[in-house]
Amino acid sequence: MKKLLIFMILSINIMGKSFEGYWLIPSGKTIIHITQENKVFKGHVVWLKNPLYPKGDPMEGEIQVDRKNTDPLLIKRKVMGLKVVGDMEIDSENSNALKGGWVYDSWNGKKYYGKAELSEDNFLKLVGSLDPWGIIGYSQKCIRVISPEKYGLPLIN
Repeated sequence: MKKLLIFMILSINIMGKSFEGYWLIPSGKTIIHITQENKVFKGHVVWLKNPLYPKGDPMEGEIQVDRKNTDPLLIKRKVMGLKVVGDMEIDSENSNALKGGWVYDSWNGKKYYGKAELSEDNFLKLVGSLDPWGIIGYSQKCIRVISPEKYGLPLIN
């Protein structure tokens, strides 16, 4: 029992220091899954609170798509599975930060310069900005999803 408790504490500590995992956007409407491939991090939408457009919307009852995208060839892409974080790498000066990538906001169809920082064990500050320095833009504090099965998502090894 004592070994199990130590293992659980170590697992939580290790999980808390990783960018990889499921992250709930502050609105509570979207979960993105951030993964690392080689030295590059990317994130896809894996859960939507409302996968269909709500009552009163012009597309009521239809699957949510990237309808605000300025490229007419992309407006029919499904939001579920959409890549919304890309090309981020660990900052050489701060191992708790990612930089050099982009963030895509499907709600307005715009792509921004992106960066991220682990601000606390289970919080990720995700920044999208108009400038590469992150001065003009927005940030959101995403919460790590500790129990992905609660959202119908698979456990991550």
